[in-house]
Amino acid sequence: MKRDYCAVFLMGYYVLIVLTLFMSSCAINTIKLTDINKSLPKLNLSKEQREVVEPKMMSIGVIVDKYELEKKDFDENTNNTIEQIRQKGLASGDSDDRDKLRQMIQQMRNGQEELVNKREVYLSSIKEYMDEIKAVLSEDQLASFEKLVLPRLGLPKIPGEQSSGIDGNRILF
Repeated sequence: MKRDYCAVFLMGYYVLIVLTLFMSSCAINTIKLTDINKSLPKLNLSKEQREVVEPKMMSIGVIVDKYELEKKDFDENTNNTIEQIRQKGLASGDSDDRDKLRQMIQQMRNGQEELVNKREVYLSSIKEYMDEIKAVLSEDQLASFEKLVLPRLGLPKIPGEQSSGIDGNRILF
């Protein structure tokens, strides 16, 4: 009985090591679409294709960077607002405090809604650029393009709010 337990333990340990090595090798071989210095050579583009593809990939990178900066600002503003609520003790029950609290929460939600709307516009633009890139690629190039890691535009969240169940870290087409 003791021998069986050791064998199962060692087998589980072996499987864990193999999975870890496999996952790390997968992570090493991933190339982001927006990493132009690595992604463009993988596509083996002609000069004409490169003139079409490179600016579109750069535009996608600009969109992703812009969104990440806007999301970072939203997160910082949200965290600052929550800290103000904690410091001022606005949840005390006084009607003026409740009004201030409601106002601050509404401002956070408005900021969240605004960023979600921008995200949708950005995703639409990225999809258009990707469709234009795919239109000029051959089958082999398209297969290589499909292996590139797509940008992730996470949904903005307000701490303490329930998740909608939507995966906010992937582009949803």
